[in-house]
Amino acid sequence: MVPLLKPALLILASISWTWLNPQLSSLDHRQHELHSKLAELPSLPAPQPQEHAGFHSGLAPHADSVRWVQIDLGAKYPLDAVVIIPAMLGVAEAYGFPKRFRIDASNDPLFAESDTLLDQTVSDALPSLAPWCVIAKGVKARHVRFTATKLAAQPHQTQRFIFCLGELLVFSHGRNVALHAQVLAPNSVETLPTWSPRHLVDGAYALGLPVHPDEINGNGWHSGISTTADATKWVQADLGAPRDIQEIRLIPAHPRDYPERSGFGFPHRFKVEADGRTIFDTTTADFPNPGDTPVAFSFPRLRAQTLRCTATHLWERSGDFVFALAELQAFDAGKNIARDAVITSSDDTLTPSWSRAGLIDGRSSSGLLLDEASWLADLAKNRRITEELAALETQRITALSIAQKRAAWLAGAVFCLAIVIASLLVLRSRRSRRREIESLRHRISRDLHDDIGSHLGSIRLMSELALRDGSASDSLEEIHRLAGEAAESMRGIIWLVREGDAPPLTSLVEAMRQSAASLLKDIDWQMEAPSSSETATASLEFHRQVFLLFREAAHNIARHAHAAKVRIEVYWKAKHFHLRIEDNGCGFDVAAITAGNGLANLQHRATVLCGALQINSSPGSGTCITLEVDFS
Repeated sequence: MVPLLKPALLILASISWTWLNPQLSSLDHRQHELHSKLAELPSLPAPQPQEHAGFHSGLAPHADSVRWVQIDLGAKYPLDAVVIIPAMLGVAEAYGFPKRFRIDASNDPLFAESDTLLDQTVSDALPSLAPWCVIAKGVKARHVRFTATKLAAQPHQTQRFIFCLGELLVFSHGRNVALHAQVLAPNSVETLPTWSPRHLVDGAYALGLPVHPDEINGNGWHSGISTTADATKWVQADLGAPRDIQEIRLIPAHPRDYPERSGFGFPHRFKVEADGRTIFDTTTADFPNPGDTPVAFSFPRLRAQTLRCTATHLWERSGDFVFALAELQAFDAGKNIARDAVITSSDDTLTPSWSRAGLIDGRSSSGLLLDEASWLADLAKNRRITEELAALETQRITALSIAQKRAAWLAGAVFCLAIVIASLLVLRSRRSRRREIESLRHRISRDLHDDIGSHLGSIRLMSELALRDGSASDSLEEIHRLAGEAAESMRGIIWLVREGDAPPLTSLVEAMRQSAASLLKDIDWQMEAPSSSETATASLEFHRQVFLLFREAAHNIARHAHAAKVRIEVYWKAKHFHLRIEDNGCGFDVAAITAGNGLANLQHRATVLCGALQINSSPGSGTCITLEVDFS
């Protein structure tokens, strides 16, 4: 049974799981597609801790309490996309992001009529810092509202529920028109500097800069070094002609040789001027260091040729004070028009990684700056693909479990089938063995009848003649001879019956030796054979045919050869058996013999053995009989 079961189990093990559950094939194919798409998208950057965490709703007693926040864009805009970025507080995970929510756009501040841009109120959203990007498809609206319908539990609280957002961005023609927009939040928490409705649209969020990292050595622009913090340093971009500007961005530096100091050189106090007019001023209060987040200013109706950023309280480096920026950007209709500007400054620190040109080369200190809208959309795709992969993996585990259950059933069926086949083979083997035993019994019966019966019949006939004729002497001698031959035949047959299914060949040699001693007792004979330590075996039928062939040959030598010497040679190697019987008797003409002398019997037994029998003899030169046969 075991030899049959093992191949069956190996075959079963080699069967693909997809064969047992075709759903696995489609799931694997979809996973492969998604992994290929994911490889083309930017990875979610390491979160950037900052003072302005974002918007925090008021506390609610139940998770299904409804809370909302909305922004007024100041005018009706054709919307390209709305992007929601979760808040982060202290740890690198989303803080207070609602499980279910809805995003609507309207021209009515009361939202009596509105367009629903996203409805995530049916199933729970997975917690992640990755953004949600909702394509608006050109919907024209002035107001955008985020409504949370299933709140998140406040950490370490069981009966208080909240919702928090890091940033809400609304893109129109590639520009974030929600930057510094008016925020309406009827139920919110303001705990400065961390939480405030204004932080929802301040342009700073935990995802950091939209950058494609590279290994190019370029940090941006660096002022001269000052020994005091209150020194004034400035840098100016001349656009070449008056230009419309909707947004200005200051990108903080983060040199590779200062990996632990994000926001390198960003001034504590500064102002921004356009053609000499101050458009942003924080020279009387410290501005929080932005780290690796951009500092953006929105100016819907600004037109200017020169932009100047003046630092009045410098950043401390290592016992000295500097002003540094990675990039200065000015946007018109979503395009950075500062790339071709002429840069001047109060003073500079020029090195291979710091230069005036580095302020407008389109790079941050760590890589190429990307379009913010496209970058956030790609991060949102990354989130969706990652979530789908997680769902597919869950489905795959279920599908694999089904395949494994089917495999278990199939293995059981194969096992049962193997048992049935093994039982049938055992039964067949037993029947075959019984037939072989029955056949052997018939052959032994025939041997007894032909050999022993013949001798006993002759003895009876000789004894009757002796009694009738009164000449007992010759008859008794013949009777004695026939009785001896009958006894020898009986011993040989008894030996065959006594041996097992596959006797060792050394037993055959011993039986041949005993038979030779009896049949060739008046002749000088010798036998060369392997020692009794040899362990080769052969079937009982092989032993029977070889033994009877040998006895027939020995009997012929004793009766007819008139030989004085007989030499017997027996050996075997690699399942090949060799028997040679040679005498120095009177010999005979092999071609002239057609019957008698047992030659036909010898040939018959060699044929049964599928062996080759060779008889070499001539008158006066003795006889040599050779048997070559393979055995198993």
